[in-house]
This record gives sequence, structure tokens and C-alpha cells, in this order.
Amino acid sequence: MRTLHRKFMHVVIFIGSPRKDGNTTAMANLLAGKLRDDETIVELFDLYDHDIDPCIDCRECKKEQLVCMQTDGMKKLYAKMEEADVLVFGTPVYWFGPSGRTKLMIDRFKPYFINKKLYGKKGALLLPSAVDREESNLTIDQFKRLFKALGMEYLDAITIEAYEAGDVLKNNNLHDLIIDLKDRIIESHQNVLEE
Repeated sequence: MRTLHRKFMHVVIFIGSPRKDGNTTAMANLLAGKLRDDETIVELFDLYDHDIDPCIDCRECKKEQLVCMQTDGMKKLYAKMEEADVLVFGTPVYWFGPSGRTKLMIDRFKPYFINKKLYGKKGALLLPSAVDREESNLTIDQFKRLFKALGMEYLDAITIEAYEAGDVLKNNNLHDLIIDLKDRIIESHQNVLEE
């Protein structure tokens, strides 16, 4: 199942930080602004504004409609994922992995392993962490494996050392990294249009 070819790309950014004005949100807003400059449709969703229950391994997503039967905030997020061409996941790195709310979301991706509705989409990461890039390696590997299992293409990850709110904006490389990711996202869509 391929993503529909549309002239204007649709990017959805999921923010998995409990801090509303933290480093993850700052990175997401910068990327969104650059993408909108290129006439890209961008939507941002703060995962902490949505009730996300844990997967209960009921296996209902493997039957008939191939969808999760839980009725929580994931219903809206599922719809947005399915509409988008590119999914960007922003999460602080906690103990070498994504935030708890981000992990809850990931665990609810089981339907997509069966129904293939994310097949052909692209994925990218925004990962501020208190230490260097090595602290993010397990999170990057987890998402790479997730994308591969779902038939998605991994584009790139931006990892920035940041601890206190606003630290990420003090990094001299952030602007260039955001531009590079924006260009990669735009290029990935142009490649699809040319196929």
C-alpha cells in the first residue's frame, strides 16, 4: 500500500516530551517552520495532550478490520499518521530510550504491522539528550527497527546535547541540522512524485 502522490507534502510531528516548552518542542517548532517555508503542510501533536493507554495485547488488531479496538487518544493520532507522508518523532532521551508517553505510542503500532497502512511512509527523529549522541543510539536503533518492520523509510535523526529548557537553542549547529533534515524530507517527497 503506497502513500498517495500529492503535490503538497503532509508532515506530522509528534512531540513526546512532558515539558511543554522544552528542547523537544523547540526542535519541532524550528523544523515545522522551515518545512512550512517550503509550502509543506505540517501538524504538531503533543503526546501529553492525548490519553494513550498501554497496549493490552488483546490481539483484536489482528482480526477483521485490523485496527486497534481501544478508544483513547490514539484514535486521532492513528488517523493523522495514516494521512501523513512523513512522520517525525521528537522525544527526549530518558535512560537511553524514548520518553514513557512516546513508548506507549510505539507499543500501539501493532495494527500497522498487519494492515500495512504506514508502508512507504518516511520517518525522522528529533532527540535532545543530556549527554552526547551515544546516549541516543539505542533510541535511534529502536525507531530504525520499528520503521523497517512497518515498511517505512528512515530519513535521519537530529541529536542535540541539551538538558535545561532552551539549551538546544544555544547549539550553533542546530540551524544547519534542521535545514539538512528539512531538505532530506523535501527530497524524499520529490523522489516519490518522480516515480
